[in-house]
Amino acid sequence: MATGLGIRQSEVHERVLANGPNGSIVKMGELEFPPRKVWMKTFGCQMNYHDSERILSHLKDLNFFQTDELNEADLVLFNTCAVRDLANSKFYGQLAELKQLKKSKGGLVIGVGGCVAQTEGKELVKRYQHLDFAFGPDVIDCINDMVYRTYAGDSKFAINSWDRSDNFSIETKITHGLPQAFINIIKGCDKYCSYCIVPYTRGKEKSRKLQEVVTDARKLVEYQGIQEITLLGQNVNSYGKENKETLAALLGELDQIRGLELIRYTTSHPYDVSDELIAAHGSLKKLSKHLHLPVQSGSNSVLERMLREYSVEHYLNLLAKLRKVQPEIVITTDIIVGFVNETEAEFQDTLKLLDMAQFDFSYSYVYSQRNHTRSAKMDDTLTAEIKGERLRYLQKYQLDIQQKLRQSLIGQRFLMLVEGHGNMRGIKKWRGRTSCNRIVHFIPQTEDADYQWHWVEVEVTSATSLSCQGKLLRDYGKRPPHLWRTYGEQLPPLVGDSGPAVDQSCPTITPL
Repeated sequence: MATGLGIRQSEVHERVLANGPNGSIVKMGELEFPPRKVWMKTFGCQMNYHDSERILSHLKDLNFFQTDELNEADLVLFNTCAVRDLANSKFYGQLAELKQLKKSKGGLVIGVGGCVAQTEGKELVKRYQHLDFAFGPDVIDCINDMVYRTYAGDSKFAINSWDRSDNFSIETKITHGLPQAFINIIKGCDKYCSYCIVPYTRGKEKSRKLQEVVTDARKLVEYQGIQEITLLGQNVNSYGKENKETLAALLGELDQIRGLELIRYTTSHPYDVSDELIAAHGSLKKLSKHLHLPVQSGSNSVLERMLREYSVEHYLNLLAKLRKVQPEIVITTDIIVGFVNETEAEFQDTLKLLDMAQFDFSYSYVYSQRNHTRSAKMDDTLTAEIKGERLRYLQKYQLDIQQKLRQSLIGQRFLMLVEGHGNMRGIKKWRGRTSCNRIVHFIPQTEDADYQWHWVEVEVTSATSLSCQGKLLRDYGKRPPHLWRTYGEQLPPLVGDSGPAVDQSCPTITPL
């Protein structure tokens, strides 16, 4: 059946046999699969991590269970990213290191998926003799067929075909048991920015139907205890165009799901931020007071060479509109430093944009050439030394802005979902992420207190450019599946019930 991510060509599927002495046996075709372990490494964006979760969910049906110990694995998988050099270098290094492990461990199967496999899969299989197979993002739902094929003796293949179905229809698969989930609502990108390889690795834009996404989210909330969702897409703002639906309309429907507390979405393209979507940020109660809106450069001439389809003025006007309808919104961004032949004046324009935009955080990178993209054909005279120097200067410049902005958080109270803990200078602290995407650390009331996945109210006591320290004011506890359905209004009110229990405000940011 077509799923929108790949069609299973094989009519041979998994079926569970009677339990054996070491657990259940799964039979597929003529092969029996005892319990085995899979080790998986994911590089890149949130979409890649979502894809990995989907792959692991399928592999469970084939009796594979995840392990964090590489030496224990029977199957090793990489989910790769082709966007940036650092992720590429790490992947190639780790893949090369597995040659010795495969020699010493008989029967080890190694596969590579993701964006690198989409563009270089055939070359990878030829170059690395210990690599069994490679597959692109559009065929991840066929992972069990590929693993079966390898165990049946037919290794050394690459599959990077595109999904040719007219619709994009999937069901979110998660295995982590956490109250947060990614939901893929659109795949691919039609923008063809001159530096970006995504259209060549993910294909054309294709959206899921609105009602399917809403049903998907409601099931996750009601039956798996999901309380926070992040909608994913390479260009999530383009959602629904082919179906005459919009992201704003989808957010409005999700906002009504009882038990869902927080809605985020990423990644956005400024060209497709509509007035309807801006209005949603002012009216929807559960929509995060944070928007990640990549600007890439503060120079109009650079943006033109990047084929970004908007100007600096257009971008700043979007920020003004967003802050008017939702004064508490927090904006973060992406910036590429040293794009092809970037002049000193163009770089200074980007610094000016930082002053005007007052971003709460910025992911910044040196431009790296990608094969198949338009910018790869441009002659670039800018040296690596100049690019690196500019990146370091910009990052320091932005950190100084963040340091000033974060001081206004002191004394503010936030409701947040606790995500984990760690030691800071020998002191155990728990941490969570606010609606406006700030990380706050706090000391537990007792050393053995467990706040994992609790909703808590905290007050910020100090702040740096990257994180905040706070004190715990109230612990609302966990929200397990069905609890809100069983006890109704007896539960402490959170965002998704009768309104926020505490002040969730994020201080207003005034551009310089």
